[in-house]
Amino acid sequence: MKPTDYTVIVIGAGITGIGAGYYLGARHIPYAILEAKPDLGGVWNTHRWHGVRCDSDFIKYSFSFRPFLSDACLHGRERIHRYLHEVASEFGILEHVRFGTRVAKAAFDEAAQRWTVHTDRGELTARFLINGNGYFSDEPYVPPFEGAARFRGEIVHTSHLDAKRRFDGKRVVLVGSGATAICCAPELARVSGSLVLLQRSPSWIYETDNRAGPLVRLCQNLHRRGLRAPVRWLRHYLQLRDDLIFVGLRRFPRLARAFFRRHWRDAVDERTWGEHFSPRYDPWAQRIPVAIGLKQALKEGRVTLKTAHIERFEETALVLSTGERLECDVCVLATGLNLRFFSFDIFVGGAQVDLPRINFFKGFMLGGIPNYFQPMGSWHSAWTQRAEPLTRLAIRVIEHMQRRGFGTVRVDREEVGGSPGITPNYVMRSFATMPRLQGTVDLPSIDNLLLALRPPQLRYAGTTEGPREAHRNIARDRYCRPRGSPRSVSPSCPCP
Repeated sequence: MKPTDYTVIVIGAGITGIGAGYYLGARHIPYAILEAKPDLGGVWNTHRWHGVRCDSDFIKYSFSFRPFLSDACLHGRERIHRYLHEVASEFGILEHVRFGTRVAKAAFDEAAQRWTVHTDRGELTARFLINGNGYFSDEPYVPPFEGAARFRGEIVHTSHLDAKRRFDGKRVVLVGSGATAICCAPELARVSGSLVLLQRSPSWIYETDNRAGPLVRLCQNLHRRGLRAPVRWLRHYLQLRDDLIFVGLRRFPRLARAFFRRHWRDAVDERTWGEHFSPRYDPWAQRIPVAIGLKQALKEGRVTLKTAHIERFEETALVLSTGERLECDVCVLATGLNLRFFSFDIFVGGAQVDLPRINFFKGFMLGGIPNYFQPMGSWHSAWTQRAEPLTRLAIRVIEHMQRRGFGTVRVDREEVGGSPGITPNYVMRSFATMPRLQGTVDLPSIDNLLLALRPPQLRYAGTTEGPREAHRNIARDRYCRPRGSPRSVSPSCPCP
C-alpha cells in the first residue's frame, strides 16, 4: 500500500474523527485522519470565548470506550480539549493525523471503486471516506447593524474572542440569547466593568449547580473499582432521560412553561420573567441553553438583562428599538455560526453531487454517494450518544464488505420532505438547503436500539451475494473483541 493510499480516510480530527480513529485502529483497518487546523479537537480547539463549555453531561458526551469520570456534570473547553488529547495519545490515534491538511474535493472513481481526496498538500486515495467535519462553518454569523462603522468602540464576535482577555472598567454589551450567550455572560461579567446581556427575544433557560448526583457518583466509583457495566447503564439511562424530557416538554408545553416559571421564581420577579424569560415559542422548539451561575449574577447585579432589537449603532452607544440608549465600549456578538454540513465538493463518476436537500439515511449515509459515511449526532442531546454508534455501524459495514468481498455500498438518492427538528435561527437560515434526515426518529435511545437489533438494508455491489443475503449476514456477523486481545485496544464490543 502506498503512503498516500488507505482503506479509510477520516476527514476532521474533532470528536467524531477521534472516535472513528479509535474503532478503525481497534479493528486494524489502515486509515488516516485529515485535519485542516494545526491541532485536534474541532470546536473544542477553535472556540475560546469566556465560559465556553459543553452543556451535556460529560459522562454521556465522552466516549463509551473511555468515559470521563468527574464530580462535575459539565466541563469547559480546556478540560474537554485535554481529554480529547489524552484519548488520541492513549490509543495511538495522533500518529494517524495529518495536521494542516485541508480537503478541497473528494472524487469517487466507480471503475476503481476508490476515492481520491484532493487536499492543499497533495492527493490521497482510499476505499472509504468517513466525514467528521462537523456542521458549523468557520465563519461566524454577523447580522448587519446600521451605523456599525461609526461605532468608536470594539465589536467582536465570540468566535474571535479569547477568554484570557479582560475588559476591566469597560462597559460591555453581550448580544445574543442562545447557548453561547448564556454560557458566556456570567464569566464575561467577572472580567468586565459592567455587562448588559442584550437579547432580541428570550430563550428558555435551565440553570444547574453542576454537581454530579448520587447515582452518577455511585456508578463512577464502581467503575474506578473495575465494574464497568454501571457506567454503561448510566449512559443509557441519561440518554433515555434526555429523550423523555425532549418529548415530554414538546408534548405538554403548558406544563413545561409552568416548570420553567417555577425554576426561575427564586431569581427573578414576575415582570422580569414575563419580559426576559418567557419566549414566544414552546420549550424545546429550540435548544434550551444550560446556565451555571446566571441566577447569582443577576441577583448581584453583575449581569443586566435587556430584551429589544438593535436599531442602530452610534459613536459610543447602541440605540434599541425601545428608544433606550446603551452606552457601550465593547460589543460582543454571540450571534451564532452558519451551518455547513459539507466543507468540500463531492464528485461521483466525474459528476459533482448536488448536495442541497440530499437524503441523509439514518444520519450516517448520503443518497447516491458510495462508500461514504458521515455520522451525525442529535440536535437535542450529547453529540456522541448518536454519532458514536453510527460510527461503529459504518465500521461494521466496512468490515462486512471486506469479509464478503463487496466493492461498493450505497443508499439510493431520493426526494425526502420534512420539517426541522428544532427551529433556532441558524437552522432556519439554512433549512432550504440542509440534508433531509431519512429513516430515523432522531431520538438516540430509540435509534441506537434499532441499529443494534436490525441494521439498515444497504445496496452492496461487487460479489454474487444479493442485498437480502447481505443484510442477513451483517445482522448475524459479530464484531466483538477477539479473545485474548488487550482490553485497552478495543471495547468489549464495538457494536451499537
